[in-house]
Amino acid sequence: MAMFKKNGIKSVKMDDIANALQISKRTLYEIYDNKECLLLECVREDRVKTRTHLMEFASHKGDEMDILIEFFKMKMSDLEKINPRFFTELQKYSGVVDYFRQSRDEEMQKSIEFIERGVEHGYFLKELNYSIVVRIADASMNYFTANEMYLKYDAKELFRNFWIVLLRGFCTSKGAARLEDFFDEA
Repeated sequence: MAMFKKNGIKSVKMDDIANALQISKRTLYEIYDNKECLLLECVREDRVKTRTHLMEFASHKGDEMDILIEFFKMKMSDLEKINPRFFTELQKYSGVVDYFRQSRDEEMQKSIEFIERGVEHGYFLKELNYSIVVRIADASMNYFTANEMYLKYDAKELFRNFWIVLLRGFCTSKGAARLEDFFDEA
């Protein structure tokens, strides 16, 4: 995944991957039928790593604001390493795009449950319909991709601007104060 993100998907050849893994290309093709199968597995594993890290972080650290801030830091760090071509080329792999579509509803539901816990702890406004908020966030991310905004603006800049506005929009004063503390330190 690191190779795909750094160089773009198209420029990474199966030979490059086999060499990096110190296996033969034939062995690689015995495991993965083609580059798209490998890419899909990388995308799945990348999401699992992120989810696992956040779950472990939550078990030690705790509240929703800490988890959001950790997620923000992870994404900003990850976006530093991603070549904009990666986003463009990712759209050409229908199996990967289908995976994102299929997992979208599950991710949205988990996001809503997470936000509802934050409402209970006083970090997020209780009068909002978070099903709508999560769908707006999803639609915005799709807009960024569909319009290739990452070619005009740095992906980190897009993510930072979008998430700061979104988070401040549904945070209570208690949640906003935590965000301010984080951004003041960063």
